[in-house]
Amino acid sequence: MLEPGVPLVTMITANAIMAIASVLQASVGIGLALLAVPLLALLDPQLVPGPMLLAGSFLALASAYRERSAIDAKSFGLALLGLATGTVLGAGALTAIRTAHLSKVFAILVLLAVALSVSGLRVRPTRPALFAGGGAAGVMGTMVGIHGPPMALVLQHARPDQARAMLGAFFFVAYVGSVVALAAFGLFGMLQLRLAAGLLPGVVAGVCVASLFAELFNPARLRVAILSISAASAVFLLLR
Repeated sequence: MLEPGVPLVTMITANAIMAIASVLQASVGIGLALLAVPLLALLDPQLVPGPMLLAGSFLALASAYRERSAIDAKSFGLALLGLATGTVLGAGALTAIRTAHLSKVFAILVLLAVALSVSGLRVRPTRPALFAGGGAAGVMGTMVGIHGPPMALVLQHARPDQARAMLGAFFFVAYVGSVVALAAFGLFGMLQLRLAAGLLPGVVAGVCVASLFAELFNPARLRVAILSISAASAVFLLLR
C-alpha cells in the first residue's frame, strides 16, 4: 500500500495512465488532462485534481522552456490575470460541493471540455477573450484538472510555436496556482502531495520517450481518439 486506501496496483496503473497521457501531450500538444483526469477519477478519485495537477506541472514546465522565446508577454499577462480570478472561484466552488457528488461534477466538466474542444468556435485572441479564456480555464482546471480547452480555443489561430509555448507556460502557472488555491481552501495536504510524488515517475517516463513516438502519430486521428476516450470515460463516471 502506498497510502491508506491506495493499493500499489492502483498507483502502478495510474502511472501507466500518466505516462501515456504525457507522451501524447508532449508529442501532439493534447492529452495530459483530457485523457488522464477521467481515467484517474475512475481509478481513484483521490488522484484528481490536485495530485494530477502537481505531477503534470513538470511536463508543462518542460514544454514552456523548450519554446520560451515564442511567448508573447502581454497576451500571457492578460491570460494569467483571468486565470488568477478563475482559480479562486473554482477552489471556492469545489469546497461547496459534497464529496459524494464530486465524481459527477468531474464527469460533467470533462464532457464540457470535450464539447469546447470539438465546437469549432472561432475566437480571436483579443484582450477580453484572453482574460475570459484564462478565467474559464482557472475555474475548470481547479475544479477538475482540465485547463486546456478554453485557452486552446483562444490561441487556435496563433503560430504553432507560439501556441505551444503559451499553452505550456500557461499550464505550468495554472497547475501550480490551482494546487496553491486547493491548499488554501483545505483541499490539498500531505496525502495529495505524496500521491503527486507517486504519479511523477509516469510523467517523467512519458517525457523521456515522447520523442521516440512523435513521428508515429497522426495528430488529427489521435485528437479524435483522445476526445472519444475522454468522453466515454466521463459518461461512465457520470452513470456509475
